[in-house]
Amino acid sequence: MNIFDNISESEKHLLYKCVKAVLKHYKKGEIVFCADENIDSICYVIEGNIELTKNDYDGNEILLTRIGNGETFAETFVCAGTKSIVQAKSIDDTKILFLNFNNILNICSQNCIFHKKLLENLISIIAQKNLFLQDRLEMFSHKTLKERILYLLTKYKSADNSVFEIPYTREQMAKYLGVNRSALSRELSKLKSEKLLDFHKNSFKLFVKKTS
Repeated sequence: MNIFDNISESEKHLLYKCVKAVLKHYKKGEIVFCADENIDSICYVIEGNIELTKNDYDGNEILLTRIGNGETFAETFVCAGTKSIVQAKSIDDTKILFLNFNNILNICSQNCIFHKKLLENLISIIAQKNLFLQDRLEMFSHKTLKERILYLLTKYKSADNSVFEIPYTREQMAKYLGVNRSALSRELSKLKSEKLLDFHKNSFKLFVKKTS
């Protein structure tokens, strides 16, 4: 969902002024904000891509999610008034619009319909992201790497069990699963030898194991 859904281009530009939106440019690899930073604005990606990552107890970087064009991030920390627990980094040259949360909450004196719509969209986005976090928790409830890989691939598997693609490189997939790349490569090779799956780059096929 886009935070500007059902808001026209002309209304959008009025809204930018209403909430005092700030546009910033980030080069590839540049940090947008770090863990433990205070965030007061909701971030809207106009162009480019962002990775949200977190380090585990051993210092390994875990990829939580990628944010692309038309998506927002940092809503939870902003609304809760807490410091960020993740790092946001641009993985392309990126343009981000910063929407100050207090300005969104304080409906302007003109009582703009599109201002109200922005707030409604924000609430819907937060609800959807809570569902996403539940999915991530379920993934990490699987103790073994094998279970996590199969859980992830099943989400992208097509109904006819033909070849399908996942939106991750090996490095990104390893970060998403919370392991290093070599461990992931070993486990994928093992699953392939067990004839549970086949793969080439980010294309996969899952096989149903026959029972006697």
